[in-house]
Amino acid sequence: MTPSINPDTSHPLVADADVVIIVDPYSTGCLIGKEMAMRGYNLLALWTKGFSPVMKTHVPQSCGSMNYIAQVDEIGSLGETANFVKDAANGKNIVACLAGGEAGVDLADALSEFLGLRTNGTEIPNRRDKKVQQELIRKMGLRSVRQAGGTKFEQVEQFLKTEGFPVVLKPNESAGSDGVKLCHSMEEAKEHFEVLMKGQMVNGGDCPAVLCQEYLQGKEYVIDHVSRDGVHKTMMVWVYDKRNANGAEFVYFGCTPVRSDSPEAKVLIPYVRGVLDALGIKNGPSHGEVIITEDGPCLVEMNCRARGGDGNWRPLAKALNGGYTQVEATADAFLDDFQFSRLPDRSPAPFKASGDEVIFVNYSRGTVKATPGFEMMKRLPSFVCLETGVKPGSKVDFTIDLFTGIGSVILMHKDPEVVKRDSEFIRYMEEINGLFDYEPHTEDLRKPRADSIAMPEMESRHKRVYSSTGPSLIRRMSSDRPELRMSMGLVKRMTTIDASKEAVVIVDPYSTGCCVAKEFMNRGYQVIALWTNGFSEQMKTHVPLSVAGKLNYYAEMDQKASVVETVAAASQTAGIYRIVACVAGGEAGVDFADALSEALKVRTNGTDIPNRRDKKLQQELIRKAGLRSVRQAGGVEFHEVEPFLKREPFPVVLKPVESAGSDGVKLCYTMEEAKDHFNTLMKSQMVNGGECPAVLCQEFLKGREYVIDHVSRDGVHKTMMVWVYDKRTANGNAFVYHGVLPVDPNSPEARILIPYTRRVLDAIGIQNGPSHGEVIMTSDGPCLVEMNCRARGGDAAWLPLARALTGGYTQVDVTVDSFIDKKQFMITPDVPPSPFKASGEEVILVSHSRGIVKSTPGFDEIEKLPSFVYLETGVKEGSHVDYTVDLFTGIGSVILMHHDQSIVEKDVARIREMEKENQLFEYESGQVLLRKYDEVGEDFTVISSSVRQDIY
Repeated sequence: MTPSINPDTSHPLVADADVVIIVDPYSTGCLIGKEMAMRGYNLLALWTKGFSPVMKTHVPQSCGSMNYIAQVDEIGSLGETANFVKDAANGKNIVACLAGGEAGVDLADALSEFLGLRTNGTEIPNRRDKKVQQELIRKMGLRSVRQAGGTKFEQVEQFLKTEGFPVVLKPNESAGSDGVKLCHSMEEAKEHFEVLMKGQMVNGGDCPAVLCQEYLQGKEYVIDHVSRDGVHKTMMVWVYDKRNANGAEFVYFGCTPVRSDSPEAKVLIPYVRGVLDALGIKNGPSHGEVIITEDGPCLVEMNCRARGGDGNWRPLAKALNGGYTQVEATADAFLDDFQFSRLPDRSPAPFKASGDEVIFVNYSRGTVKATPGFEMMKRLPSFVCLETGVKPGSKVDFTIDLFTGIGSVILMHKDPEVVKRDSEFIRYMEEINGLFDYEPHTEDLRKPRADSIAMPEMESRHKRVYSSTGPSLIRRMSSDRPELRMSMGLVKRMTTIDASKEAVVIVDPYSTGCCVAKEFMNRGYQVIALWTNGFSEQMKTHVPLSVAGKLNYYAEMDQKASVVETVAAASQTAGIYRIVACVAGGEAGVDFADALSEALKVRTNGTDIPNRRDKKLQQELIRKAGLRSVRQAGGVEFHEVEPFLKREPFPVVLKPVESAGSDGVKLCYTMEEAKDHFNTLMKSQMVNGGECPAVLCQEFLKGREYVIDHVSRDGVHKTMMVWVYDKRTANGNAFVYHGVLPVDPNSPEARILIPYTRRVLDAIGIQNGPSHGEVIMTSDGPCLVEMNCRARGGDAAWLPLARALTGGYTQVDVTVDSFIDKKQFMITPDVPPSPFKASGEEVILVSHSRGIVKSTPGFDEIEKLPSFVYLETGVKEGSHVDYTVDLFTGIGSVILMHHDQSIVEKDVARIREMEKENQLFEYESGQVLLRKYDEVGEDFTVISSSVRQDIY
């Protein structure tokens, strides 16, 4: 069967013009062909066997369409292919044959030799073979890589046993760094070896063999050359800018030109020219990848073709060199001996302009709605070209390797300050996540505190368990700070009552409620734990570390069918002891504690307001009292809230009417999301017992969020502490909790918040006991989020800090005072002291990386900090850690306290440094992709400046 020739009828033969054969023209190879066509030569495309049809369409945008007099496929023998291309040339003189891409190198060498043209020949039959390259340069006395290769794993196994891990595995032949991996163990190496041998290379053909090499450490350079008859001209030296980002150690940030008179270039250029001689590369373009190790430069691989990347670097290189690039020089090498001889031996120093390739690094994840950052970049003074595979609808992730890369931009300008400013602006946009607008998604608004236990359907990644027996909880407390021994909320205080004959009922004691119970015990009271109907068995074991193993209840009992029956049962349980107080020990116990205390005729908030936990009711009550309240609607069926959702601008907050802390609270951006979460809540079993009674939809309040702790007695409210959540942007999320900070009671915000919160307490009828209100300071003043009619949660890990700040008291011991010691309560200050008696804060830990945890060296260092008090975390060896963007990806918190503010500040800074530098955890080793940002995939979009005439 006679092979067919595909003539290009849109490009008629140029009369008397010679022909240039380009083997596998794609990427930069198309630019070289275009340059030759502009010089009046006809182009003939020759495609090698097995070359991907997709890659045949890989034509840079700057080329427009490629015009060939014919496109032919390699056939049979070399002689048959030679005759075939001669026929396709239609009698015209063939003057050059060169590789237009990686897969075309071997055939171009063989065919050019066969046709008697300028060639690198076939004396070295496969110079693309990376193993062969290393052996040849070793024979020349040049530094080379320790290596072994083969088609079966047994052939490389001995090398892997003697070579220290990690090691690099790669195909012997590939385009750029196709399939290159860094493997950290024998198992990983064996697995990747088999993957490569089974894999189809993107540039055609199976993987012929796998090469295992030592892992070179040092800065990585790319050195571009063009050669003619063994004379090598250095076109450019580049260095990869690799840094730590998103928990990955080697993330590409850019590719920067290196002056030819720099110390590095003076070492690299002669080394690479020696490599070219060793490999027999006498003619045409090349770009060598070299790492400068401790003992000098070492070849990674020599690519026997032009530098890739669609030639997007060409305008920059032309400006740097003052008029020429590897593209033009390649045409000179094959077609114009005189012009090649005039080219400088190496690039000028200093450069004729300034520029850089900035490789984008993404610090967020999501589905892209728009790319405003790209639009802004196109307006930068130094903008030349942008390439990216990201468009609306694309899913992007944190950049840690090539697969999570999002593109790059070429910058160039005569003024280096302009380039520097534009580069810094791009980095700033990355840091503030200004590159993309994401599709909205349902956000979790739960607070990072111990009460916030995930509902079963919301659990993911490492679960945060906060009971003292929780299998995944780790708590660490300082054991060498004497001043803390009296600061754990267990200080015995004298009382004016004979406690030896009296008992106290704690309803649902868990978390901080256990500390309240222990304080009553310390003062000599018998404590009865009463569990409400439906309270989970898991929550009954939720005991803070500070009191674990120290709670000796006089008795435990369950709620009876009615309040009257429970009163009788409690009195019978108390026996000879008189019940003098009934206190809620947790969120679920509030309503029954109010009812039972009223029936027992002890200090109470009563039942005039039957369910003050109801967040909808709370807002209605404070609205009646003339206080700023949230716009809202609630119901048990979606149609009851639908009219409100149609009126209220999204996003809106959906939450259960009753919940512990912010259990089940979500920020929803669309009607569909709101309806879905509404149904989820109505079907859910709340962790504190009972089903969700109704769902509340509220406006989304914007502003700083505060927590105001009080203890009340007979309507007199004492402010225990004011806290503010430190929320900042991290990992692409605008509201990531970084900490909880105490607020000076004399500060402007506290002077507004305290009276507002006390009026809220009056409005909802809280006259006795502890409370903590969550309030947001909006543009039109403070607005209640919710009032929690119990002590602040978080397992009372904040007790040592609060006691140090106030100089001796906390919400826990004042709660006990409010019920059984009027004198002590009355002498408690109205507000905390100003200034505080010490310094401190809660630091909420933020992960900037992901992986399987091997060890936690950062926790060990935190424990040694001078201000360390307490650490809680769900992370341990084997845990999967992800980037912190919400509660589910939280990794724990640390309480710091010291009398010297500067020490606290220094310790906080060190913790933040450990987070940023990913020093909290050591991760299990995983395969690392080592491919270069050299080749542009077919799914990439290239955007070039259309207004800068100076670059064309």
